[in-house]
Amino acid sequence: MKFNISKCFIMHVTHQRSFIPHQYRMGTSTLQTVDHHPYLGVEISSNLSWAKHINQTVNKANSILGLLKRNLWNCSPRTKEIAYKTLVRPRLEYCSPIWDPYQKIHQDNLEKVQRRAVRFVKSDYRRTSSVTDMLHDLKWDTLQDRREKARLITIYKETHKFTPSNISHHLTKNTTARRTTRQTHELNYNIIRPNKDCYKFSLYPRTIPKWNSLPPTTKIAPDVASFKNLIGGKEIEIEKKI
Repeated sequence: MKFNISKCFIMHVTHQRSFIPHQYRMGTSTLQTVDHHPYLGVEISSNLSWAKHINQTVNKANSILGLLKRNLWNCSPRTKEIAYKTLVRPRLEYCSPIWDPYQKIHQDNLEKVQRRAVRFVKSDYRRTSSVTDMLHDLKWDTLQDRREKARLITIYKETHKFTPSNISHHLTKNTTARRTTRQTHELNYNIIRPNKDCYKFSLYPRTIPKWNSLPPTTKIAPDVASFKNLIGGKEIEIEKKI
């Protein structure tokens, strides 16, 4: 297999304060060391922060939204809504279970894009207008709520082997319970208690408590569509019919 050396980089991920970087070579060329680099559409940073990826996502989404505003300003609200859900929102949610932010500044920056979009759809830019009321009128969930549902769907898929599972070894083995409850269900996971924020607010430690609190009937839903409906994914089902 031949490698394109110009596209090969080294990124060190460590929490050591006295870390001494090592130079790596491929053939006669020394590989460049970087602090961040895109991988499958997600910007990964050496400090395991998603700030750079989120900023890039917001900037790109705003750019696309601006394009829609310039070209669809005279279209119907329904056309504008479909354009936003097709071209802008998927950009804001790509791989979101992995990088879902916990810091309010990043959550707000993402929500601002959707709040701008709702004004665009409703053609209402008055300062006295309530964006929250517009969101309720359009029946749009907040992006934060949608990301939480996406994380739960990811756990559901792994639990039921729709995708390869990385947490099957964390399943609880409660064989002494006389009846099944939310706390004793066989599909519950052991709580993960990390020390570092980069892991504490990642997919599994952050989502498992929410998953464990779901009703047993929700956890054993027969398919992904049923699970989405049970956790309140009605908006997702509506989009499929468009």
